[in-house]
Amino acid sequence: MKSFLYFVNSKLPYDSIAIGKFDAMHDAHIKLLELIGDNGLALSIAQIKPPFITPPQEREKYTNIPCYRLRFDVIKSYSPLEFLKLILFVLPNLKRIVVGYDFCFGKNRASSASDIKPLLVNIGKPQIEVIILESQKCNNMPIHTSIIKELIKYGDIASANSMLCRFYSIKGLVITGQGIGAKQLYPTINIATTLYLLPKYGVYAGLCHIHGRTYKSAIFIGNRLSTDRKFCIECHIIEDISIKVLKGEQISISLIDRIRNNQKFEKLEDLKVQISKDIAQIQVLLEDAENQKYRD
Repeated sequence: MKSFLYFVNSKLPYDSIAIGKFDAMHDAHIKLLELIGDNGLALSIAQIKPPFITPPQEREKYTNIPCYRLRFDVIKSYSPLEFLKLILFVLPNLKRIVVGYDFCFGKNRASSASDIKPLLVNIGKPQIEVIILESQKCNNMPIHTSIIKELIKYGDIASANSMLCRFYSIKGLVITGQGIGAKQLYPTINIATTLYLLPKYGVYAGLCHIHGRTYKSAIFIGNRLSTDRKFCIECHIIEDISIKVLKGEQISISLIDRIRNNQKFEKLEDLKVQISKDIAQIQVLLEDAENQKYRD
């Protein structure tokens, strides 16, 4: 994302803005962005510190709206009026502001969404429209990034996906694994990442995205209890196809559902039997997942 403050001197031509954290790009965020209009931008105000559900550089992937960032630590001491004046200074043609019902701004969260219009009137900008999106729910539960984080940590990926309105995805670099999988178990692709919030350890039904193609996969996240006990993210491509990926390449995985906890097996033969059962269960789950209509 581009820095909003980079354009303090040159100004930006947009006439509408949606302001929020946009730290997950979940369903409520997308609905907020749909209210912007044809000539607007999204301003993400957040602390830039991993792990993320959706890293800053990934957020424009889920919208056609241009996204800009404004670091929270830069404006945390601003009064509500100073904050609005900054927005108006960079966007001199502003006609519309869109925020969520729980939006707060100014030092110590001094003002709320309902304060925006009176403040605009006080500074001589009553013509600027203010749209406040009401609370959005999924299965009678409010859609919030904090709730999605807890669902991911708990391993309830299916519920997290419903709130995101997409499959939760993790991108990482291909690394060298133990080499045991291809020889004695099932071949896997190992990836490493430090950017994303990792789910509860276990085995997941998922998809692996490589070289522009998508493959049904069995995904393991956790410590290899049956071998070296080291942490790993391993992806086994279920389809009978030879996938060539090189160390250092970037790929992504999407998590569909969690099927079991991490377990320790005394013999690799027992582990292989369990993996075969996992694959059979995952194939059924992935067939059902193909019927889910998510945004991406």
